[in-house]
Amino acid sequence: MKPRDSNDPVFNQLLSLIEEHGWAVRHVCASDEPAFSYTVGLTAMKHPEIVMEGLPFEVAQAFLNLMGEEVKAGRRFSPGSITTDHTEPPAPIAFIASENIAGLTAVADVYGKVEALQAIWSDSTGRLPWEPSYRNAADTQPLLGPVPESFA
Repeated sequence: MKPRDSNDPVFNQLLSLIEEHGWAVRHVCASDEPAFSYTVGLTAMKHPEIVMEGLPFEVAQAFLNLMGEEVKAGRRFSPGSITTDHTEPPAPIAFIASENIAGLTAVADVYGKVEALQAIWSDSTGRLPWEPSYRNAADTQPLLGPVPESFA
């Protein structure tokens, strides 16, 4: 982890959150793209950071904090895996390798390198974006990497 830069209060706050909790959650909203949220700190736990696209910030933060707690406790998520542990009633959240990591600037600032997974949320019927009859528009949750063959 990079040392604190006393001239940058936002960066220092990020480092403080990582130090206190093990990770922090960053939110990004660009006017011409869907909003996304991501963790910063899982890298130090030898785990890829986790990104969620297209959810309200409060919802994404809740999911990412649950996943962060599990990673801190030793759980590992990997591309091609699915969990239903974070939703009620159970609905799948699938993980893919994120190839598009350009927006994860805070991870790059803190660790110098970026490895990430995208947590893909299902629609109101429990379908994932690559499944027939998925109900959300394709641009609601852009995929940041390829869909593993195990999902196709």
